[in-house]
Amino acid sequence: MRADPSAGGGDPRRARALVDLGRIDAALVETRRVLAHSPRHPEALELLGLCLIRQGDAAGALGALHDAVGQLPDRAHLHYLIGFAAGLLGDPAGAERGLGEAVRLEPEEPVYLRALAEHYADRHRTDEALPLARRAIAVDPERSANHRTLGYVSSAGRDLEQAQAAYERAVALDPQDPVAWNNLGCVLLSRGHKLEARERFREALRLDPTGERARRNLAIVAPHRRPPAIYADFDAFLGEVVRELAEAGRLPPSLRSTALALAVGRPALTRALTGRLESRGPRGRVMAAAGSMMLAAAARRLRPASVPVASLLAALGTVGYLAAARRLTPLRRRFVARIHAARREWEAT
Repeated sequence: MRADPSAGGGDPRRARALVDLGRIDAALVETRRVLAHSPRHPEALELLGLCLIRQGDAAGALGALHDAVGQLPDRAHLHYLIGFAAGLLGDPAGAERGLGEAVRLEPEEPVYLRALAEHYADRHRTDEALPLARRAIAVDPERSANHRTLGYVSSAGRDLEQAQAAYERAVALDPQDPVAWNNLGCVLLSRGHKLEARERFREALRLDPTGERARRNLAIVAPHRRPPAIYADFDAFLGEVVRELAEAGRLPPSLRSTALALAVGRPALTRALTGRLESRGPRGRVMAAAGSMMLAAAARRLRPASVPVASLLAALGTVGYLAAARRLTPLRRRFVARIHAARREWEAT
C-alpha cells in the first residue's frame, strides 16, 4: 500500500528519488514520514534499511529489512540488502544466506552475482566464485563492474594472468573507474611489473585523489628522489680538481688540452654518467667501481704529489656510483611504462 502524499504521510517515490540523488538525510526524513503514517509499508522499510546502511547503521538496517522481507519474501533486492548489511556486521553466514537467496530469486542479475562471487572470493572459495563472476559477464559483457569482479576473483585464486586481462577489460570499458585502475596496478606489481603498476596507481589517484589504497600502493613503488646535492657536490669537486691540476702545471703538456676539455664539458659528462646509473644492475655497479679505480691508477702516474687527490677522487667516485645506482629516475620509468603500453596496444590490433 502506498502512502498518500496529500494525507501528510510522506511519499516513498520522493524518498526513492532522494536516495538516487545521494541526499540520504532528506530521504531518511521522508521515509520516516511514510512509516509514521503506515508503519508496515514494505517499500518504506526497504528504503529505511538502505538509508541506514548508507549512514553506517547496519544493525538498525537489518531490523527494518527483516520486517520488509516478512511481507515480501520473494523480493530479491531485500535479501541482497540483508546480506550486504550482515557482511558489514561481520556475519559471513548471514551475508551468504542473504546474497545466496537474492541470486536464487534472480539468477541473471549481475549485481547479486558479483556480490556473492566476491563474498566467496574473500573466503578463498574461488571454485564457487568463478562461475558466478563469469555468469555476470555472460549476462552483460559490456559492464565494467562485471569484469572487475572477475579480476578480483581471479586475483584471489592467484590466477594473475586472467586477473590482469579482466582488469584491463574493465578499465577499457570504464576508464574513469579508480578501483579497477588500482586493482590492475596490484596485479601488475604481483607479476613483477613495477613500472607499469606505478602508472596504474597514479591514474587511480588522479581519478580519486582521496583514494587511500591507491596512495599507499603508490608509496610502495614510488621512486626515491635523487638528492641534487650529491651530484652538485661531486660535480663541483671534480671541476676544482681538474682546474687545480691544470693551473698548477702538474699535467704534462700533452694532457692539458684533455683537462681543458674535461673542465668545459664536465657538467654534461657528470649528468650523463650519473643518469645512466639507474639502468645498471650489480654488474654495472661493479664495473663503475672498477673504472674509478682505473682512473685513480692513471692519475697516480701523473705525479706522486697527486696520489692523495687521486685516491680521494676515486673513493668519492666509487661511493657516488654505488649510492646513486640505487636511485630511480621517474622520467625514465614513465617512458619505459609507456613503451610497454604502446607495445601491448600494437599487439592487440
